Amino acid sequence: MAFSTRPATTVLQPLHDLRAAADTSAHLQALRKIKNELSGHLSRKIEYIHNGLIHLLAKSLASLVTTLGNAQPTDDDELTCTHAAQLLYLIAHEGPAFVQPILETDVSQSLISCLLQPLSPKTALAVLRCLNAIADNLPPSSSNQWSQDGRLAELLYSKKYLQCCTKFVKSASDTVLSQQASDALLALLCKTVSQEYQKRALVDSGMLSLLAARLASFVVAEGLVPPGSEAVDRDNSVFCSLPDPAPPFAHLSPVLETICLLTEGSKTCTAMFLADPAIQTVLPEIKDDFSPGDIRRAPWGASYFSGGAVPRSRLQGPFDSLLPLMPVAEKVNSPAQLSFPPLGAITAMPKRRASFLPTTTETPQLNTGPYAEDVEESSVGSWLLYIVRASRGKRRLLAARLLVSLYSLDFVKKERGASFASLLVPLLTRMLEADTLKQDPVQQNNGVFLSNGLHYAKAVPGVLSTLIMDDPVMQRVAVEGRAIANLSTGLKATFDSHVGRKSPPWLPHKNQTAPPDSSIPGTTIGPGGPTSAIRREMEYREGCLQALAAIAPFEDDYRKEICDQGVLQHIMQALEPYQIQYGPGQQMDITGNSGPVILAACGAVRVLTRSVKALRTKLIEAEVAKPIIKLMNSRSPEVRIAATRVLANLAIDFSPVKESVGEPSVVKKLCEQAHSANARLRLESLWALKQLVLNASKKLKQDVVDELGPSWIKLLIKTDPVDIPEGEVIGLVERDYPPLAGYGRSSANIDRSDDVVMGEESEGDHDDTHPLPGGAVGDAALDQTRFDTRHTREDDTEIQAQLLDLLRNLFCGENASDLVKYIFDEMGQDDFFRIMLDRLRPRTLAGPTRKENYTTPAPAGVVIKVLYILVHIGACEPKWRNVIASQHPLMKQVLTYAGHVDREIRAQVCWIAINLTYEDDAGDRVACRQRAAELQKVGFVTHLRRLESDSDLNVRERAKSAMHLMSKLLAT
Repeated sequence: MAFSTRPATTVLQPLHDLRAAADTSAHLQALRKIKNELSGHLSRKIEYIHNGLIHLLAKSLASLVTTLGNAQPTDDDELTCTHAAQLLYLIAHEGPAFVQPILETDVSQSLISCLLQPLSPKTALAVLRCLNAIADNLPPSSSNQWSQDGRLAELLYSKKYLQCCTKFVKSASDTVLSQQASDALLALLCKTVSQEYQKRALVDSGMLSLLAARLASFVVAEGLVPPGSEAVDRDNSVFCSLPDPAPPFAHLSPVLETICLLTEGSKTCTAMFLADPAIQTVLPEIKDDFSPGDIRRAPWGASYFSGGAVPRSRLQGPFDSLLPLMPVAEKVNSPAQLSFPPLGAITAMPKRRASFLPTTTETPQLNTGPYAEDVEESSVGSWLLYIVRASRGKRRLLAARLLVSLYSLDFVKKERGASFASLLVPLLTRMLEADTLKQDPVQQNNGVFLSNGLHYAKAVPGVLSTLIMDDPVMQRVAVEGRAIANLSTGLKATFDSHVGRKSPPWLPHKNQTAPPDSSIPGTTIGPGGPTSAIRREMEYREGCLQALAAIAPFEDDYRKEICDQGVLQHIMQALEPYQIQYGPGQQMDITGNSGPVILAACGAVRVLTRSVKALRTKLIEAEVAKPIIKLMNSRSPEVRIAATRVLANLAIDFSPVKESVGEPSVVKKLCEQAHSANARLRLESLWALKQLVLNASKKLKQDVVDELGPSWIKLLIKTDPVDIPEGEVIGLVERDYPPLAGYGRSSANIDRSDDVVMGEESEGDHDDTHPLPGGAVGDAALDQTRFDTRHTREDDTEIQAQLLDLLRNLFCGENASDLVKYIFDEMGQDDFFRIMLDRLRPRTLAGPTRKENYTTPAPAGVVIKVLYILVHIGACEPKWRNVIASQHPLMKQVLTYAGHVDREIRAQVCWIAINLTYEDDAGDRVACRQRAAELQKVGFVTHLRRLESDSDLNVRERAKSAMHLMSKLLAT
């Protein structure tokens, strides 16, 4: 096999020596010479690759794996593996273009196979560092794609090689090399795990239990085991001794980072971690205790509880005494109390206390809010909060990240989480300051960077956004800590760097060698792609955008401050899709943004569009509608969903850009997306169309109905979601769904591993598709053109409610009567009101036996939409009011909701009576009297008199208005 016709030169002589090596010593000597030749010489690396270096290394490693499989490794075998791994490390360090030829050969498989052999810790560490360098610089999965190649991850998490992931964590001992090997393996996992099946494989292999044991060893090493903690396993039979303390040179940060990777977003994995025996031994759950008076002593010495024993909620955990003391805030019940001191104010009260939990001397009240069901809290939460307060840098960030993950999954008590505004948010906002990004000279390089190479301070925005989301108190604390200014500075900095531009290597002489043979794997440099530096900047940019969006969903002042920081143009730039351009001399210029960054930018724009002032000034100047409309043609379904959500905000009635959103091309695209098999895209598209048709022109409304299809609309509003067979998407084909006699489909089936996907070729001009599992890592799902078509009953119910809302908005404005006539002509008047009646009726479903049949009420979200439709039709011309009043079964069914628990539903019942009996002019008086008589026949008078004493003021006033109109008409 000839790699080059060029005669041997001095530079390439070590390569020829390697090819001609007859024994092990010559082979090792050639590897050393090549390593010395390539260190610091980019052009030589290219020349050596073109002349078959990687092919020779692959052959050497394959032979070594065969040898190690039959005998114990010798010193020469160890040296061969070490030198080969170090050579590959030097090559992979140059970037994705140099990793491409490595992945084309069996080098990765051979390196992972070596990890399964009983190698020395030093050799194993060299192999792990090589694999980490490859993972740092993975090329794109395909040309012009952001997602990374997934071949390395496929090997690591296959059944054949999965045990090497747990091997080094399990064997970490009191030696420095074993700890370094464990940390390197954990870093490799954090770089390559990107999909749920990979996390599931690691958890099933026992990785989470090993990490829990390692975390427990750090708790023991720091002497933080609570006194008196139970050392009994969950079955109360196995004694769990304390784990050995971690050595002083071991690092907690890699363990925390990997635990975050495996547990974030998964309640199941988080519960497994907290319930692990090692965690339960050193950080037990905070259980309710009993009063000493409730404990009785039996004659034989055993203890038991009295019959009236009631468990008392235990508010303090074992680590609360180590947490900062907090002032106790007075609870003000009414403005009148502000002028008077509370009773007992003369008594000396402690200003500070040993716990951040609220002080109370009263009997704990049952929480009647949305968090009535609270969980038993583990001591892990308070221990993590202590670590956050006591640590610095990367360790503080990762402890906060795990704590926020527990909080977001409801594994932290809400009263404890309420203190995060004082104890956690200020620390995170302080880490956003620009001075934090400057590397501390005292720390080593590895002390400030996460596994993916990102500075720990640049990972703070992502953690902060998860913590403060939907919490106004934490958002206010973050703003007071100058979070908006610091995040804006960080966002601007990501656009000021020029890491996206990469020039070809300088060569001292013109390259006259023959081009390499592309048919031989591993001899051609790849086209390149985003480097690790670019990916880190994108991750930081994504975090800044997410944090800005999480700060300002409620307060208009925060949105104004974001706009005043001058970041709006940068947010607009973050909406540009990613692409690679090649200039003269193979100069590569990477522009645009990754899929996650675009999603975060859409979230930021969506928050800013909630401000009327910003929408009419800053966002108009930035021409926000153009990039959003352009994103609707993206190949990524997630990007299209995010863009459609922004479009729904831009299409609101007072928006100055509503006209541009209502262009025929945009309307057609939204209607196409409404027919999509993806539930989320269908829902968001209908939501945007609902906003668009409100008070729109008659032509636009009719265009929307025609594009959606009257028969399609009719099918979706007449079909009960319970009757749709599981796995089928309604509306893709024209067919009816008869009522099912049994249970119907499952209400939710989210955790199925076999995702059903369907290509949407009609919605994009693309030709290539890639399977999701194992095809790519990173934001692989954002590069896919296939949609998830799983629909739950709740999905289809919400879609039906939005479609009914669309009809409601069609019946608004000056042309409402024309649209009512248009809909009735297309769907049939009798069929339309029959559908409205069906949507209001409860549904009886068959159980296993006739006695177990059960009735389910109509969903409240659908009921309120139907009532609004009737209200709007009643506000149109008198002939439509006559039609509604003559629908006796429908009116009787409406009255069944006069006692509904939702006050808005009760109010709409009154509005129906008001609209049907309202007299437009004197010519309508006879018809009004007739409609009032019809309503009296079905029982409206009785129910309205009852609603006149309703608990809600709005319902009472509407009922009085309806009774006034009806009484006047019936009296005459």
